Parts: sequence; structure tokens; C-alpha cells
Amino acid sequence: MTVQMQAFSQTLEAIYEAGPNPERWPHALECIGDYFGAEGSVILFYESRETPHFIYPESLAGAVGVYLEERWWERDLHAQRAISLNLGGFEVMSDHTVASDSEIRTHPIYTDFFRRVGFGWLMSCLILPDRHDLVVLSVPRAKAKGPFTPEEMQTLGLLGRHVEQALRISLRLSSLVSMEAALKQALDAVDAGMHALGADGRLLFSNRAGRLQLDAYFEGRDGRLIAKVADERRKLDDYLAAARQLNAECGAPRSCVLIGRDGTRLVLWAMPVGYASHGGSEHRSTAAMLLLATPMEREMQVDPAVLRDCMHLTISEARLASLVAAGVPIEQVADQLGITVGTARNVLKAVFRKTGVNRQAQLAVKIANLGRIAFGE
Repeated sequence: MTVQMQAFSQTLEAIYEAGPNPERWPHALECIGDYFGAEGSVILFYESRETPHFIYPESLAGAVGVYLEERWWERDLHAQRAISLNLGGFEVMSDHTVASDSEIRTHPIYTDFFRRVGFGWLMSCLILPDRHDLVVLSVPRAKAKGPFTPEEMQTLGLLGRHVEQALRISLRLSSLVSMEAALKQALDAVDAGMHALGADGRLLFSNRAGRLQLDAYFEGRDGRLIAKVADERRKLDDYLAAARQLNAECGAPRSCVLIGRDGTRLVLWAMPVGYASHGGSEHRSTAAMLLLATPMEREMQVDPAVLRDCMHLTISEARLASLVAAGVPIEQVADQLGITVGTARNVLKAVFRKTGVNRQAQLAVKIANLGRIAFGE
């Protein structure tokens, strides 16, 4: 394994260690920054007109403090332009994506804030499209180290998918009263189904929500988790095999839609876990993969992350498509996404082109039929 690949694997390990252990996110974000020779990295939860929230390492505590105290989010080109750029097809953005050369030389975010906190360059990746706010993974770097390259931006996009996966677990666990409880007890308090699988594919543990899913979606056979519906079994087998391969190759994770015996659909997210390094209960010492399972439709709206993965949309396109397919008027969609009605209509046309439909009703039908194809088709 090359030094760079080893560093990438260690960064991924830190990310997935933070999933069930949210207190380890500062270390994971420090590792992401180290990989890019940066000053650290942050996860920013941004909602227009509201104070943003951060997860950050200690090395960036000073910069985050200045950003919040002086309300820099109101003048931050990166945050303000992230949604419109993503609607234009950008998943990862850097300084030269967001700003002109003139703005980089003269805009206060560069000449004042960046200069005072020791930044010179910034790249960001949008993650977690199923949340109503804007969630961004950002990496700042000192001026002397040079701007981020296209290759580094591509790598951040890949890491962003892994951060998104692990953060799904953390955001559910973060509402628990005690983070020191054993993982099995903590997972039982989560509303999403979670199934721990061994390296050999055997089912080691399901939390309470996961056990409730077994009757409709899964059954055990020789200790393994298989789909309840016969026509879905190959899809699930292929998905788990592909997830194991992606984990081994550090590839980008993706979701899978599984149909239950009652016709309802479940979204699966497979992610590696590193329980062995923590000791504890037996299932923690042998689990290799955690399968997160949530209903595909929530309040009549399909998880945009599924549409991104299955329909090859950008995060912002997927959010718009999810709302439109749920019957939300385009004017309300525009207001919810913080864009103009004209922009919303243009994005909808792009969604139509990518999905091969011409009308909103056709889009709704196509989304309603997601999951009725084999994994990987």
C-alpha cells in the first residue's frame, strides 16, 4: 500500500470511528485536514438567516469563534453561493469555483477574515441532502500551501460521501442522554433500523427498530440477513457484496432501496465499523459492517440522497426532485430551497433531462418506482 493510500485509509478509519462515537468527530476532522496539508476541517450546518452550527477540531476553535462572533456567515461567499453552484452541477467547490480572481484579491472574507485566522484557501463539499439546512464539509489551508487542485477536490468529494454516511449515525445518537452507554443499548434508542454484520456476512445484532423491520423486509437463513421478498434477494446480496468491495477499495458509498412484502420501501446504507479497537461486547469485537435502514418515504417525501444515488443528480437537484415528486408546488419548492422560481424551473428541466421524463407527474411515477430494479442497473 502506498503512503498516500495508507493515509487515506487511516482518514476513513477515523471518520467511521466517529459515526457511533460522535465525540471523536474533532479527531476525524483533524485527520481530514492533515490529509490535505490543511489547518483542519469543519462540518458546517447552515440555515439562511440563522446562526450556523459547527463541528470542528481544537485547532480551528479560534477561527470558528471569530466567524460566529463577527457574523461572517452573512458575508461568506462560499456559504452564500454553495446552493446555486450545486444547482449548476458542482458537488465540490473551491475558491476559484466560488469567486473571481478579483474577489479573491479584494473580498473581505479573504482580505480580513482569512488573513486574521491564517487561511488562504478553502474547498467545500455539500453533504446530507435529506436535511433542510445546508450541510458542508470544508477544508481551509494556509496561503503559502497553494490553492486546492482538481485532484484534491475529487478526493474531498469521495471523503464527503463517507463523512455523510458516518454522520447519519452520529446525528441520531447525539440526541441520546448518555453517550457512555454500551453501543448495543445506544442503538436500541435510535429510531432507525441498525443491523451489525460480521466479516462473513452473518447477522450479529439488530437494534429494536431493526428487529421490527425483520418481519416485513428480512429473514435470517444460516445466520445471514436475506431479503424477505424472493425477487429482492439478489439485489440485497449484490448490494452487500458491493459495499464490502467499496470499503476494501475506499470507494464512494451509495444507498440501496429494498421492497418489503407489503410493498413499502426501505433505504439501506452500509458502512464499515471498527468495533475491534474498542473492546466491549462480543458483537462489537466482530462486527465489520453496520446496515442503517430507514423508510424511503417520510412525510410523503423520498430521501433526496436516494435520488442522488439512483438518478445521478446533484444534491440540490435531488432535493428539488424529492419535493416536486411529493406534490409541493414549484413556488413553495423555490422558497424552501432559497432560490428564485425561475431558477427552480430551470433546475427542474435539468432533472427532467437526466431522468428522461417531460412532466412532473412522470417524475413522480419514476420516483415511485425506484427500487423495482436490481441493484447496479
